[in-house]
Amino acid sequence: MNVPRGWGRTGFVVVIPARNEAERLPHAFAALAGEGALDIVVVANGCVDGTSAIAREGRTPLRVATIETDPLTGGVGAARRMGMTLALERASAPILATTDADCRVRPGWLAATRTALERADAVCGYVEPDATEFGALPPLVREHGTLEDLRDGLRAHLAALQAPAPHNPLPCHGQTPGASLAFTARAYRMAGGFEAIPCHEDRRLIARMAAMGLRVARPATVRVAASCRLEGRAPGGMAATIAARRDDAPRLHREIADMTQEIAALRRAIAKACAADRTWGDSLPAA
Repeated sequence: MNVPRGWGRTGFVVVIPARNEAERLPHAFAALAGEGALDIVVVANGCVDGTSAIAREGRTPLRVATIETDPLTGGVGAARRMGMTLALERASAPILATTDADCRVRPGWLAATRTALERADAVCGYVEPDATEFGALPPLVREHGTLEDLRDGLRAHLAALQAPAPHNPLPCHGQTPGASLAFTARAYRMAGGFEAIPCHEDRRLIARMAAMGLRVARPATVRVAASCRLEGRAPGGMAATIAARRDDAPRLHREIADMTQEIAALRRAIAKACAADRTWGDSLPAA
């Protein structure tokens, strides 16, 4: 463990689990460096490349604490939990956040997250694919991904129209990504933190928070760009999902047809909800 002098004083800690991410971690740092005052924990999980050295070196003006481990049996969930534990023990951090080493937060991510947490206990960011890598995917995979994103956005939008919540105003989305999560330290402790599991630790934590009555927001203004690579680090993660879709064209065709029908139905339902309450105008989701 390496914790540099002055680390942990900003009140906002970002945990980044990393497994052999020497190529992409500098880009994640560069994006975070433009966001303002924050502290970072990189949990280098069984890395055999230059990830640990890059994390220790950091990037001005970032302060980066590093934890180097042998491969963790609990995978990314264990790495996130380990980083959060350090933040709770060593930082004056009322806000805990996490992203991934192959992601780049969009400009304004920090400010938008802080603003959302003024009314919520947890904030789920919106993940968009890296444009260059997305463009290199097979056309059918791109079509499926675009429709899936639109469908999920319309679902979230309709739900917000039908049951408005002050802590989750429009425009909002329906994602729960480890690539962009943030919580108050109190909410994180109440929910028991991340589980030490190889995948879905993000969804399970947010589900527990919601079940406890904590306020979960999904603002469209909190955005992060994620890799579309086909060989990822976490089993069951985004890379595995994309690779499975690439190899199953019949399934994609079926799901594209189903989503096209659902999208049309959701648009009709949203139009009906807006017509019933004209305060919404001709409201459609930002996505």
